[in-house]
Amino acid sequence: MDSPDRRRFNASEAEFPVLCEFVEERCAALRNDERQRVLLLVEELFTNSINHGYGGDSNDPVWLTLTLTDTACQIVFEDCAPAHNPFDTPDLELDEMKLDDRRIGGLGIVLLSEFSFERGYERQDDRNVIKLQVRRAFGKRLERAERASKGSPAGGKSPQ
Repeated sequence: MDSPDRRRFNASEAEFPVLCEFVEERCAALRNDERQRVLLLVEELFTNSINHGYGGDSNDPVWLTLTLTDTACQIVFEDCAPAHNPFDTPDLELDEMKLDDRRIGGLGIVLLSEFSFERGYERQDDRNVIKLQVRRAFGKRLERAERASKGSPAGGKSPQ
């Protein structure tokens, strides 16, 4: 079922412009750099579903849910492809590897991990469900303010 936060798409590259439009609409309140980060993550998930999950363009479903809070944008991406936990991979030590020594692929997980502060995978019924939390700039300021106020009287102000 579609809702203002959730939409179903076919796993086809032809659907990508429609998916991008949905991201742009749902994330209009985000700063441009935050919105572009969300779009990049969604593109990675969508492309992986098409190419690796379903084996190419198809009419098989993917669902995208985008939920904004004051501190984050939650991405929930679902497909019915065979079970695959993208976070169940060995850590890539990119800094220590030469470009020529890297295997093809595998950088998408680095992107997902670096651009989200919280991530998870679960298999629900016949679906892969990937959840990512992308921090908003306001959220960073709020976190700093909360850290500064912890343990100090008067909401972080120094006693005089």
